[in-house]
Amino acid sequence: MKKIKELLKIENIIKVVLIYVLIQPVLDILSFLNIRGYIPGISTILKPLFVFGLGAYLFLFDKKSRKKYFLIYALYAILLIFHNAILVDLMIERSVVLHEIRFMINFIYMVVLFMIFEYLYTNANDKEKFVSSLKKTIIITFVIYCLTIILAILTGTSAKTYEYADASKDGFKGWLDSGQIFGHALCIVFPFLIHYLFNKEVKSKILFILNKLVIIVPVIVLALIGTKVTFLLDIIILISHVVIDFIFAIKEKKKIYAFEAAFCLILAAGIILSYPVLPVKKNIDINNAVLSVDRTHDSKGIETKRKDLELMKKNIEGSGENQSYWEQKRIERLAKYYEWDLKSSEILEQKYEDGSLHPSNMRSRQLVYNFNKYKMSSLQYKIFGIGYLNQDEYLSLERDMLMILFSFGILGILTILIKPILIWIKACIKILKNLKNVSLDSLYLFEGFSIFFCISLYAGYTFIYTNFSIFLVIIAILLMDSLSKTKKILPKYFEKIYKNGREDFYNELEDNLKKSKKQFIITANPETIMVSEKDEQLQKAYFDNETTVIPDGVGIIKGADALNYDIKETVLGVDVAQKLIEFSDKHKKKMFLFGAKKEVLEKLREKIEKEYSNVKVVGTVDGYVEDKNSVFDEIKEKEPDVVLVALGIPAQEKLIYENLSKFKKGIFVGVGGSFDVLSGMKKRAPKIFIKLKLEWLYRILREPKRLKRFYNSNIKFLMKFDSEKDL
Repeated sequence: MKKIKELLKIENIIKVVLIYVLIQPVLDILSFLNIRGYIPGISTILKPLFVFGLGAYLFLFDKKSRKKYFLIYALYAILLIFHNAILVDLMIERSVVLHEIRFMINFIYMVVLFMIFEYLYTNANDKEKFVSSLKKTIIITFVIYCLTIILAILTGTSAKTYEYADASKDGFKGWLDSGQIFGHALCIVFPFLIHYLFNKEVKSKILFILNKLVIIVPVIVLALIGTKVTFLLDIIILISHVVIDFIFAIKEKKKIYAFEAAFCLILAAGIILSYPVLPVKKNIDINNAVLSVDRTHDSKGIETKRKDLELMKKNIEGSGENQSYWEQKRIERLAKYYEWDLKSSEILEQKYEDGSLHPSNMRSRQLVYNFNKYKMSSLQYKIFGIGYLNQDEYLSLERDMLMILFSFGILGILTILIKPILIWIKACIKILKNLKNVSLDSLYLFEGFSIFFCISLYAGYTFIYTNFSIFLVIIAILLMDSLSKTKKILPKYFEKIYKNGREDFYNELEDNLKKSKKQFIITANPETIMVSEKDEQLQKAYFDNETTVIPDGVGIIKGADALNYDIKETVLGVDVAQKLIEFSDKHKKKMFLFGAKKEVLEKLREKIEKEYSNVKVVGTVDGYVEDKNSVFDEIKEKEPDVVLVALGIPAQEKLIYENLSKFKKGIFVGVGGSFDVLSGMKKRAPKIFIKLKLEWLYRILREPKRLKRFYNSNIKFLMKFDSEKDL
């Protein structure tokens, strides 16, 4: 058992995962050889076994991973069950369900990879070292990929990119099964790869030059794959480097950035000038030639007489009269599905006939068909999808982002794509908010991540394949790490907050009161923090060494947990005020009340004098007095032991802090609207709201006008918090 625990230490898991990333080229070559029939399917077994095995271990034994991914996995299980349950109706010739399940396993592969890499990133003993190793590993991995393709081309053993679709086309994919998948994976890594190799510090001039020369290899490979997407992205990425590096060269006055811009400009020019002799030129010419052929005369029936439609129709018409109720319902559902399919096919044929769509334009053909069928489908299909493998293979969408929506429904998007979508949105917000301070690392990682979305929407062949999704996940992790290094304001606020829990705080509070010590308490909640950022005086008071800051609200506890600060529980301002009244009664102390309306103040004073007879209320002043500073001169004369100020944030804290130096003793607290509650003039939230930590909701429901204030404090705090937190 000890040996197993030793093996499963985070350092060992990191090493194994990095090796797994590094051997991806080998696994993909093995997969290629298996498809050719030379060897058994080693890669097909090893990849899911490793990823799902490690994922299952983390889910079972790491509480945070389980908590974070439980909902996604639960929704995915619902999708898997219901998606395939509604497809049972469509089983006409082959086992659609088994095909769909096998296909859907590829999707969850990416989600599990996110969980694995987030776990490694979060728990790494040396996060910087882990990120550095991850960067080196992904760069080395793609250099290996590119070198194997160049070697295959030089030895004449490279497979053709379009060997399955059109043997007349050119393009090289080396010893890999798909040139498109590899090319698209290289495109998302390429922007960062250029920057990394160009700016990597090396001791010798030979290594410095070698790093730059290595950049040429992926440039050539992307040009030789022969697809329009990889060729155009090759040029776009190089030109983006020219522009961005040139801007940063001026901004940061670094010659290396100007050198990088010039180098990329030469490479871009070289690729553009080489276009006439590159495979992509021939392939585009072939496509244009095919699209120029008028096929309107033979388009009638090309879709509506497909074999799968004919079989579906036969299945409906062949149903007998003596059917069970459930069988009748199944046939009814199948008939509806057939109607949507037929109408979508008719729309395609109409487009062929009027010339608005050519039958050879496969991606547009797939999109029109799937879009119309999804649009006509009933609600259950919109939620769980119309299916991917239950129609003619030429109509299965290649654009995987859209394919997820149409084939696997809204729930498919929410489970499979929610993670990369949220990361992209979060990265976008962070970059826009910190545009002046954003690093080149962040920009190029973001460029690569954005390229993924573009490819996925336009061409496809991205995350649904296991030999792509691992690199998407790594780029996402590196992007969020890079952006996490931008300036943060929240940690300094959380660092200051009292962390030992209610009981310890109340003991310290009572002890300070007994010993007549001076103490200033600020109640920290999202509003306090957001106001402090704009108010220098309140910020100064907050961070004063003599100020005690307590966690007043569940937002602070949740935020602390996400930022890895161990703040045990809330210490609410209203409870502190109540405790100070009780302690003052116990130890016969003097109290001064300042703030709120006159009638509230009088009611509170009456209640204290009636229920806490040992408390001596030496003065009360309502919050509507004009000269509030002069009130503190009156307070000083009365020498109270406790001063409760209910003027609201930030007025109460600023006034206390400004006048604090006048006093030798006394516990000073800004208590906001607590006088209303303590006096009984306003009821506190019911116990169920308090227990569920929803007092804020109760207050908004009682006073809707608070909504604007809630937005300016809590909602903006959440937005700030979300933009600053790590993965």
